[in-house]
This record gives sequence, C-alpha cells and structure tokens, in this order.
Amino acid sequence: VRCIEMGAEDYLPKPFNRVLLRARLGASLEKKWLRDSERRKTDELEQALHLLELAQAQLEVQASQDALTRLANRRAVDSHLEFRAKRETPFSVIYIDLNGFKKINDTYGHQAGDELLKQVGDRLRLVFRPKDVVGRWGGDEFVALVDAGLTNAQSYVSRITEALSEEFVISSVAVEQRVNVSAAVGVATWQPGDRITEVLQRADAEMYEQKLRSVAK
Repeated sequence: VRCIEMGAEDYLPKPFNRVLLRARLGASLEKKWLRDSERRKTDELEQALHLLELAQAQLEVQASQDALTRLANRRAVDSHLEFRAKRETPFSVIYIDLNGFKKINDTYGHQAGDELLKQVGDRLRLVFRPKDVVGRWGGDEFVALVDAGLTNAQSYVSRITEALSEEFVISSVAVEQRVNVSAAVGVATWQPGDRITEVLQRADAEMYEQKLRSVAK
C-alpha cells in the first residue's frame, strides 16, 4: 500500500512467478507509453491552441488597424462611432486633412509619402489620450473621436497644429529630405438624435473651410 501510494505501478508478492513478472512489466511499460503519448498529444494540442489564439489576435489587430500608420483603420473608426452613438453621450469628431501632401508625393515619390504618413500617425498618437480613438480615414485624412464637448475638443486643434509644426525628415532616392506639413482641422460634436453621417459632414465641412482659408492666405 505504501509503495502504491508513493507511485508504484504494480506489485507482485514473493515468491513471484517469472512469466507473470514479464507480463506485469510489459503491461506497465505499455501503460506508461500510452500515458506519455497522451501527454505529448495534450502538449501539442495546447501549443496548437496557443498558436491559434495568437493568430486570431493578430487577425483582429490587422482587421482594425491601418497597415501603414498603425492607427485605427476606417472600419474600426466606424465601429467606434456606432458604439459611442449607442451610449447616447455627446462626443466630438475631429477631421484632419494634411495640406500639400499631393505635392510631396509628386515631388519625392509615393514611398516618401508613405513614410511621411507613418510619421504623422506617430505624432497624432501622442496628441490624443489612450481612451480617444484616432484613425486613418483614407489617403492623407485622419479622424479622431474624443469624449468631450465642442469647447474641450477645440483644444485639440492647437495641439495637432503644434505636433505637426516641426519639420519631417523623409527619404527620397537614398537622400534625406526635410519637409513641412500642416493640416486643416474640423471639429463637430455629436448630440443624441444626430445621425453619425451628419456629425462627420459637419466636421468635414469645417475642415474644408479652414483649408480654403489657408489657401487664401
């Protein structure tokens, strides 16, 4: 009893029969082989499940993240817009459009333009709080969602302008180029009863007006 409690597989009383001993040893070794095989399969299944979870998490990130800037993509921003509207709590939409981006693409090439967008994304990420949502809407346009009214959301405009005021260093044909980029920014606040498309249109319209004013200057 002590031996079995300590992990013995089987026992034979003395005097033992050699034929029975071989049979018991064979059976014990076979059971151990089966247990080891089952343990290996369990480990393999656990490892496969872990890899599957990692792959699923990566796919979820890829489905919601812009591949170039690593900000939220348009699909993710749309999803956050719907979520915030369902809460029925006012929030603000900030529409950001870079000025002169096409000229940089035409002058230095699309690869340099992509590099600029990455750097813009990095700077915008620092402007907003972790609970805010900032994403690439498309091309050189970005949209941010903040849980704030119009007055507080307006404070982001100066912070965005300041973040983009320092020149960017991009590569063009293995040569570093220093470029300056500004942005037109529009802000609109969603109120219960508003449609999501309406708040986006208001922010876009204000951004466009600011763009026209900067061109007029």
